[in-house]
Amino acid sequence: MDRWAWMAIKAYLPAVVALAGAFASMWVISGWKDNLYLAGMVGVASWVPIVGFVAATGLGSWTTYRLWRWERGEALTCDCGGLLGRERPGVRDRGDYRRCLACGRNVNHRHYS
Repeated sequence: MDRWAWMAIKAYLPAVVALAGAFASMWVISGWKDNLYLAGMVGVASWVPIVGFVAATGLGSWTTYRLWRWERGEALTCDCGGLLGRERPGVRDRGDYRRCLACGRNVNHRHYS
């Protein structure tokens, strides 16, 4: 796999984690009906997988949109051409920065503002 495929995997990772959490919560909550203490919480807890699926769909859609904009040349990019991630606060007055999803380099806010 080349670095562009790894960049897409890194970008879609939050959506995959949310989807895995939704499946895991569905599996865990399905066993609560038989438990005397947890049976009353099944009604409320049954919303957790639905929220996880909605979150995974939203995260996946947002990532697809960001990668589409990157492919068209409209997104913030690193010197290597990779897509920049979210903005993170800098340490000791160095300024905010974004991490490149392709090469992993930190790019200061002066270079993409």
